[in-house]
This record gives sequence, structure tokens and C-alpha cells, in this order.
Amino acid sequence: MMKNRIGYLYLVITTFILGSVYIASKYALETMGPVTVLCVRYVVAGAALCILLKVRKTRRPIERGHWKYIWIVGGLGYFVSITCQLVGTKLLDASLASLINGMNPITISLLAAIFLKEKIQKKHIVSICISIVGVYIILGIGGGSISMAGVLASVCSVLLWSTASVAIRKVSGGYDPVQIALYGLGIALIFTVPAAIVESMGQPPVINRTAVLSCIYLGVVGTAVAHTLWNMALKLLDASVCSMFYPLQPLTSSILGVLLLHEVLTWNFVVGGVLICVGVVVSVMEKRTAQKG
Repeated sequence: MMKNRIGYLYLVITTFILGSVYIASKYALETMGPVTVLCVRYVVAGAALCILLKVRKTRRPIERGHWKYIWIVGGLGYFVSITCQLVGTKLLDASLASLINGMNPITISLLAAIFLKEKIQKKHIVSICISIVGVYIILGIGGGSISMAGVLASVCSVLLWSTASVAIRKVSGGYDPVQIALYGLGIALIFTVPAAIVESMGQPPVINRTAVLSCIYLGVVGTAVAHTLWNMALKLLDASVCSMFYPLQPLTSSILGVLLLHEVLTWNFVVGGVLICVGVVVSVMEKRTAQKG
């Protein structure tokens, strides 16, 4: 029982951190380009993860056949997906960007069914339909006030991150999650550094106190700490139980967006958001039922 409570505590903290990432990103993106923010975030996170991995002393050589999965995680996941996420966050309210990202468990399940041959049940289809209705309520009534480019970037981020998540399942059992995250970040930096240099030529970053603090928070807390706590929770609780906390991220982002960014929540957003959260929870509950059976 105590082990479960500690796991739940890790999840609550992780959920709050990941929800706050969208808020910190909004502050950093005011004076820096998306790829530049990502580059600084990964450099800071990489340094923190290097220290953590050295303390844990759990690093082991990556098998030759596993490198392709690490490259998928680093290239598609950490680089392309998170870049799209930042672009979406820049063009949309933090609450809406987080809400779209909250559909990750559903897309991961769909891709797992296609590539890992996991079975999709009727409840799963219902959950997807509920979430689609929720998105339609938000976007369909929003009119021209919502950037469709931002929506497209956020959706691409979800799809690519789901692809990376499915790929990492192939190797997650054989290595320390901190090592996988660190190596993924290293691969992402191969693409991020030159892309950030090119971006900075056209959009010179303005380095101020807010941008620096935001990037440090994104790197240390939003990446290194969040990934570590999430992985610690996974050691104490079933993955399906951990996934149930994922829909809380949009709620956290929405509350912080209202308090810190003075964003306005409409009834359309609230109703659509509730439906998306319900859809995600139904999807996770279906997976828990399948596991028990």
C-alpha cells in the first residue's frame, strides 16, 4: 500500500511538471525561436541526466540491433515531435496545445495495435470517437481565432511522439530509462544544434532573465526530473495505472494558463476538454480490463 502511495505521489508531481512545461515554453518562446528553446532545453537536460546516470551507475552498452529504436526516439521523438509541440504551443494557447497532446495515450494504443499487434476492443473505438467529438467542439466553434497551423503542429507532435513511444517499447526492458532518455537527447542534439543555428540567423534570440530561467526549468525540471519521476513511478505501478494520470496534464496547463498567462477558458473548451479526458480515461480503462483478463 505504501509503495502504491509513493508511486501516486510521483505521478501527481510528474503530471504537474509536464503540464507546467507548456507555460514555461510560452515564456521562453516570447524571445526565442522554438528550435533554439529546444536546443537549450536539451543541453541543460543532457547535463543533468549525465550526472544522474553517473550517480546511478547503471549504464550498459547498447546492442547493435537496438540502436535503430534509439534513433527513432531521438530523431522523431525528441527532435521533430517536440519541435512541433513547441510550434503548436507558440501558435496556440498553452491550454489548447496541452489538451491536444493529452490524446497521446489513444494514438499510442492505435499504433501499438498496428505495429505491435495489440488488440483493439469496442471500448477503445468508443474512446476515440468521444475524443474526436471533443476536439471538434473546441476547433469547430473556435472559428478563425484558432491557428490551424498550430493545431496541425500539435497533432503531428502527438503522432510522432506516439511512434517513438511504440519504438521504445522494443528496448525499454533492457536499459535504464535514464540512459535511453540521455542517448535519445544526444541524437536529437545532432539535428537540433545546426537547426537552432540556422533559426537564430533569421530570428536572433533575445536572452533575458525570463528566457534563461524558463530554459533552465524546461531542461532540469521539465525534462530530467519529470522523466526520472515517471520512470520511478513505472517501477512501482502498472503502466496502465500510470497512463490514467496523463489526462490531468491539460487540466494543469489550463489552470496555470489562466493564473499566469491570463488565458480565457470558454465553455466550448471546457466541454471539449472534458470529452477528450473522458475518451483517454476510457481508453486506459479498457487496457486495464484487458490486462486483468
